[in-house]
Amino acid sequence: MNDERDFDGRIADLYDVFVDWPSRLGREMPGVEERLRAAGARRILDVGCGTGRHVGALVERGYEAFGSDASDAMLDQARAHVGPPTRFVPWRLEETAPAALVDIAPFDAVLALGNVWPQLADDGQSDAALENLAGLLRDDGLLLLGLKAFAVRRESGNPYLPLLRRTREGKTWFFVRFMDFDAHDDPRRADMHFTILGGREVEGSTMIDHRIATLRVWSPDELAEAVRAAGFQDVAVSGSIADASVPPTGEDVFVHARRSR
Repeated sequence: MNDERDFDGRIADLYDVFVDWPSRLGREMPGVEERLRAAGARRILDVGCGTGRHVGALVERGYEAFGSDASDAMLDQARAHVGPPTRFVPWRLEETAPAALVDIAPFDAVLALGNVWPQLADDGQSDAALENLAGLLRDDGLLLLGLKAFAVRRESGNPYLPLLRRTREGKTWFFVRFMDFDAHDDPRRADMHFTILGGREVEGSTMIDHRIATLRVWSPDELAEAVRAAGFQDVAVSGSIADASVPPTGEDVFVHARRSR
């Protein structure tokens, strides 16, 4: 596996340092569980699961949860954190689902949180991914996407995401992220720069790693249209992970939808 989703090296090693998991899970899991209860969902697939923290939180709460990801390095960490190894399956969303997932389908709900969806940047990738996810869901199953609608950030004129500062084992790390909206002729695509710096302060720190990922610049309306076109029902783009009726007022959005019967 060798594209932008292959988080390896220092980025994979430090991923769980930069994500404040107790705070994030504290914010997200009540809303996720609210949606799962409403859908009668107990068997869950988390696509783009990374190091498996959402899967682990679901398992702790009694759900039958599984994860998939495009990065072998991230899946290795997920298996170590949560286990067993068969709970996590390598998969790129736009490609045919592997037998290891098909054999345990259908799922009551599929989640894609943490900005997985914009990484399907090329034409047709998101369409293929939606078709694949529909094939893994039971009739009337829940699709819940959480992502940044980068068209909102582009319109704001601010390309910089918040600077993250973390410490581990006495070392200080900075995670710098910004969008280059002029990198492509196609306005639906942009480059996100990921830079890891090490040092006491950003100024004068040492660059540890730098990656560029080409992302899809979604708007809330485009997201809703794409999911409806894939045959999903009750499609809503919301500003709340728990409540599909909350209008999306910022770039952090959630797509709520059901697979057609």
